[in-house]
Amino acid sequence: MSELSLDHFVAARAGFRRRLSADRAARLGRQIKGHEFDDHGMLVDVDDPPAPPMAFHLIYSDAKNALSGRCVTLNSIKHEVTDVRLTGYCYMRSAMRMFMASRVVEATDLATGEVHEDGLAFFREHPLLRMMTADEVMSRSPEALILQECRDEIIILSFVGASDGEFDEDEQEQIVRHVMLRSDEPLHEGMIRQRVRAFVPDERAFDRALGRLCAGEGDPVSLMRSMRRVIDADGEVDPEEMAFASEVQRRLETAGRL
Repeated sequence: MSELSLDHFVAARAGFRRRLSADRAARLGRQIKGHEFDDHGMLVDVDDPPAPPMAFHLIYSDAKNALSGRCVTLNSIKHEVTDVRLTGYCYMRSAMRMFMASRVVEATDLATGEVHEDGLAFFREHPLLRMMTADEVMSRSPEALILQECRDEIIILSFVGASDGEFDEDEQEQIVRHVMLRSDEPLHEGMIRQRVRAFVPDERAFDRALGRLCAGEGDPVSLMRSMRRVIDADGEVDPEEMAFASEVQRRLETAGRL
């Protein structure tokens, strides 16, 4: 029987949001109007990767340089000369709206909780716009490849780290270490650290990530080793951390992966 309750996820998400709010304040330095996060009127199911990401929380800069948060379900995407035009249903306006990717200063993929700080670069590579060949996929940087490979493990470890409502630097560093150790290629540690910090997953992302690990993806043994290091990172073993760890271990053992 699961030891996890909705309260465990609420506390963890509060930890993610505090960190994201601090990062935004340092990076953007001005008020965000509208939906600051993704849970204001966003009633839409999201598909697992590798399905193309379609549901987003966007922070958009208008012609007056004012920032607004928008929950959007993508409908179409079109490449223009120097930009990418996005059309989607805007939950704040309850209507279809058009957005230019160059004005997107932050895009959160609601399927995984990944936060992308360069909207134009991210949407230029969107699968609906550009289908990459196998050779192009393999030519991606080793950092991009290992982050994709470890995405589910990052989501789970992030929940363990933030389960007490705080996501400490020492806990994040153990997740960075996990990713670095999972690669046979030399990696740019600063890039890995930046991407590890850029996750604000929800309970759906956690459950789906754990489900994929139970189904045969990822490295559960390495995950459990790193989970122990994340739990020990702040010098305290919290009951919330143990609740997440116990649930992960139980489900992986039931699936025969441990």
